Amino acid sequence: MKLQTLLIMALLSLAVAHDRKISSVINPGCPQCSDNTTLVYVKCEGASDTIHQIWDFTRGIPTVIFAVAGLNSTLTITWVLEDPKTFELSEAPSYSFAVALDKLYEYNDLDDNGHYDPKLPHHIYDLDHLTWHRNESNITDKEAMVRLYANLYNENTADFGTIWIKLDLLPYKDYAAELPHLIHTANSTLFDVSLANLSRSCGYNASRYALRLLLASTDAASQTMHLTVRKSLDDEHTPGVFEVIEIKTPALYDEEVGGYLQFRPVGYVQPERGVASSTVAHFSYFNRTNLASNSTLKRFYDEYAKAKLLVQTMVVSFGEGGDGYYAQHNYTAWSFAAGYGLPPAESVSWFVVLVLSLGLGVPVMMTSLCVAFAMVRRRGQPASRIRFDNEDDD
Repeated sequence: MKLQTLLIMALLSLAVAHDRKISSVINPGCPQCSDNTTLVYVKCEGASDTIHQIWDFTRGIPTVIFAVAGLNSTLTITWVLEDPKTFELSEAPSYSFAVALDKLYEYNDLDDNGHYDPKLPHHIYDLDHLTWHRNESNITDKEAMVRLYANLYNENTADFGTIWIKLDLLPYKDYAAELPHLIHTANSTLFDVSLANLSRSCGYNASRYALRLLLASTDAASQTMHLTVRKSLDDEHTPGVFEVIEIKTPALYDEEVGGYLQFRPVGYVQPERGVASSTVAHFSYFNRTNLASNSTLKRFYDEYAKAKLLVQTMVVSFGEGGDGYYAQHNYTAWSFAAGYGLPPAESVSWFVVLVLSLGLGVPVMMTSLCVAFAMVRRRGQPASRIRFDNEDDD
């Protein structure tokens, strides 16, 4: 009976999994855009609001913007050739949050611990000059996904590697297909970034790479993002990793309505992700900054958040002592989820519940059967008589 109840609950959860209706389009309103121009607009309609998502690669910096507005709100983008100039929402958003990858750091890790330290010798590569090429896309009412790559160039304009990025939105709650199997929801987007075949700089014998994330939200500029390291006893989906890192905007931290980033402190040094190919992902604290004048973020938020905008950065680096540095594999991949609302929490899968139920239920059932068998057998035996002999002689 217990097993039947669990199965019914699982089927019901699948039946209500689709939480939002999504519609998406690449380069909306830009008939002259080529395949080298990618701006994806995803409209996510819910029961009480609409989340407008903008995935922009037109100015080199990979950018994801969330803008929450009313049910009937619309977004119009105007272009000049292949350059998005304005973003016009039919009503002012009640909240907005954004994340971008704006810089790549190469650092000579003389301490061999994987942590990025600005005191170490390092080069900073701005990503605003990159040209992104769309490699794959899936734009339907069940998924919005694009995969792009860009070639990196050093100061001598020589090609020295490739950055791959995949953005994916699935309008229901589940675990991502690839490790580290982050949880996605209808309110979030999965972000995968890979650094492939990067050449180390001259004189750097211990090169590692780090990514700078830029976070923006329509909170007061005097406030700060909040980072929490949450312990997890569940490593079913990400074996050996028992921590979840959550970054919450002030609105989410204070009022439970805002933006977030969520990731596991793990990266991968081979395209085939597994426990053997995992490495440590390190993260820094926040620094305040401003939006670049030529960025999509600047153009979007100049319209809607002139008086109130929080902008901060953090750095994520990869590696651990004795691993041979980046050159050992010439590859590093990392994933995170960005979204709006409460960050999703892990739950034990129905398969694990079933295994635990069977694991606990079978011994209990066997013990009960043994006890019942012993009691029945004892009742079936005739009672033995005890004879007392009087051995005293008169």
